Amino acid sequence: MATPDRQAAWRRVAGWFGWGALAGLSYYVLLPLLLGGAALLPIAVVAFEDGVLEALIAGAVGLLAVLLLGGALSIPAALLFVAALLFGVALRRSGSVLQQLGPAFLLITAAVACYFLLPTALGGQHLQVTPAQAKALGQLLGLPAGEVRSITAQVAAMLPAVAPLYGGFMLYEGFYFSRWTLAARHRSLPEVRPFVLWNAPEWLPPLYLVLFAAQLGSQLLGAANVWQDWIGFGVLWAEVPLIVIGLAVSSFWLARLNIPAVIRFVVLGILLLTPAFTEVLIWVGILDVFIDLRRIRGSSRT
Repeated sequence: MATPDRQAAWRRVAGWFGWGALAGLSYYVLLPLLLGGAALLPIAVVAFEDGVLEALIAGAVGLLAVLLLGGALSIPAALLFVAALLFGVALRRSGSVLQQLGPAFLLITAAVACYFLLPTALGGQHLQVTPAQAKALGQLLGLPAGEVRSITAQVAAMLPAVAPLYGGFMLYEGFYFSRWTLAARHRSLPEVRPFVLWNAPEWLPPLYLVLFAAQLGSQLLGAANVWQDWIGFGVLWAEVPLIVIGLAVSSFWLARLNIPAVIRFVVLGILLLTPAFTEVLIWVGILDVFIDLRRIRGSSRT
């Protein structure tokens, strides 16, 4: 007869397998529905509650579920599950949100990019149109089949550019989904500093400047398009957290000026959605690291 301790241990093991199977199912169901943050949740919960080894077991079960559902070993799913593990570990620590979630953000971005770039044999969903499909679409749209294929190729080339934006959105979703889930399990996340006090890791602006210079150099030297695309992808990855910090700095000073919350929200929305202002937000994020625009350098970085 099993002892209570052994029964509890088996329940925990069964929980890891259950969370892993749910991770595999969530990858297929939720990721295409812009609910990728929820897809992070199963592995992140295991990492938060039990630890890294247990999350690795759940991740392996999740990959097996993806293999059974899709018939292929998925590289994007593997990257996403490792990111979920790092996300869960980061949630156990208080303090620097951006510094702790940086590795998870990088892997999520890589997972989304691979999802769009890799062939289906490696778990990708590379947008391809066969000649028969192009002909059918052309007849439906009143366009030549060659033009349909050209448009499809252009759309496919643009899809990886959304990876950093979707990665940031997934982390935002994942944080709140995790808070709600853990609250239902009578667990709580460490306190996070207010958004207006967030700041970037010190290594991020130099990395962005190097990538930005490489992008300019590749354009001036006429480098191959594939190199320009990947460098541009790196620039975009570095820009997203800098934009977030630019918004935090802007929100800080709007609050200092006693601007009502509704107006602050509208102003921040205009800054985020206007391309010219977005570039300004990037440089505000860079300057904040170097000259501390809010005079908060004495407090712990977030």
